[in-house]
Amino acid sequence: MENNPQRRTAIIWWAVTAIAAFAIFAPYIFGMNGASGGFAISFLSIVCAITALIVAIMYMWRAGALEKMLRGDNLLAHWTYPPDEWRDYAEKEYKRESADKRSLFYLVAGISLVVGIGFWIAHPDSGWVVLGVLSGLILLIAVVAYSTTRYNYFMNRKYLGEAYVSKDGVYLNRQLHLWRGWGARFEGVECNEKARFLAFRYSTPNRSGRSDYTVRVPVPIGREQEARGMLVQFQSEGELL
Repeated sequence: MENNPQRRTAIIWWAVTAIAAFAIFAPYIFGMNGASGGFAISFLSIVCAITALIVAIMYMWRAGALEKMLRGDNLLAHWTYPPDEWRDYAEKEYKRESADKRSLFYLVAGISLVVGIGFWIAHPDSGWVVLGVLSGLILLIAVVAYSTTRYNYFMNRKYLGEAYVSKDGVYLNRQLHLWRGWGARFEGVECNEKARFLAFRYSTPNRSGRSDYTVRVPVPIGREQEARGMLVQFQSEGELL
């Protein structure tokens, strides 16, 4: 993994920021009347420019964090995997992730249907609107869950696995997980010796609280002692909650 995908994403968002910034003044440059839509275009462009700028800065910061990992700064482990080991991990990870998201989907879908049908029964005239919206939400969640799981599986099949582990995060097969900065918080790490992986847990803030994530890093054959050493290091420094 010599390149830095986070930097490429940051550049794209900087370009979006520049385009949105130009669009703020475009109506006046091209002589569009403000009352005829010029003001609306400028306002929407301001919102887009601010949003894109924040995202660009965030990805620049992530690119810098990844650059440090790739250079070996504060790196705890850099593992590569033989093709057969990585294929085994990819298949097992796909099954685990599918099972986890399936269980969560059933829970959300069940609650949504109960609420929607309840509204429909209580208010036959307008309850169908609530039921329809919740049904659309269920469909959207299903599409997102399926597509993200398939995408992760596709990436694991496309690229031969490589992992960088540092105190600040994990870069596993072109996917960056950081638990430092921007409100992110490290929650803990566990070692599953039977399944041969380290499970790092972290959370990030969102509108309603915090979102929890788990990244499972496979332990290559012969690197078990190194994995145990990392586990002890995280625990001894008080990182494990």
